[in-house]
Amino acid sequence: MDRAKIMTYLEGDILQNAPLLAAIRRGTGEILSGGDHGALLREASGVYMLSAASREAAAEALAALPACSCLVACQAELADIPATKYGLEIGGNCRQAVYTGGPLPLGGLLTFRAPDEGELDRIDATYDLDDRAGLARLRDRGMLFAGFAGEEFVGYVGRHREGSVGLLNVFPQYRRRGYGQELETFILNQVVAAGERPYCQIFEGNAASLALQAKLGWLLAEKPICWLFPPEG
Repeated sequence: MDRAKIMTYLEGDILQNAPLLAAIRRGTGEILSGGDHGALLREASGVYMLSAASREAAAEALAALPACSCLVACQAELADIPATKYGLEIGGNCRQAVYTGGPLPLGGLLTFRAPDEGELDRIDATYDLDDRAGLARLRDRGMLFAGFAGEEFVGYVGRHREGSVGLLNVFPQYRRRGYGQELETFILNQVVAAGERPYCQIFEGNAASLALQAKLGWLLAEKPICWLFPPEG
């Protein structure tokens, strides 16, 4: 395995390969296999990350992995390969966005802190991509924040366990006041301050989120990505 060749491949498309590059930059990614045309990485959270330039390169990279329960495929059209190999279900396609600039100014609309137990209960009730225990772990790792307008808890934002920006939600009664942009700017600045390159993934069809990314200067990868998970039930 030639690490230099793998890095040349990954850095040839920083938008499509953002998850692997971010994990390597943070020191939380272990490269398992790869070469001129692909790479397979295990992130410290247990998430596997695959990028490949062809079906042949994907199959070759995955040959080093006997079992897998959660994987992000940086090219959605290749997701059937690990799905078949590991018996995983393919999730919906996402558009991947990457921010390559510096910190952005906050509008002073909100203050931010880690959610307390009651606020965590409310987040758990309104967020369905993680359970309460997972959300608590994110909070305790400094990866989940609540936003407040005065004393009012108006929404939250954070980072997923493998490092992507997300979990953005403004409660319905507080929407259309600029709070979503403020929440995202806050977490973007947190990632930039840590010396990382922020990236996020938006389900296809979420026009409002795509518009917000464009407004803040995020760049979209050309191809969709997708996640694979164990079958339910």
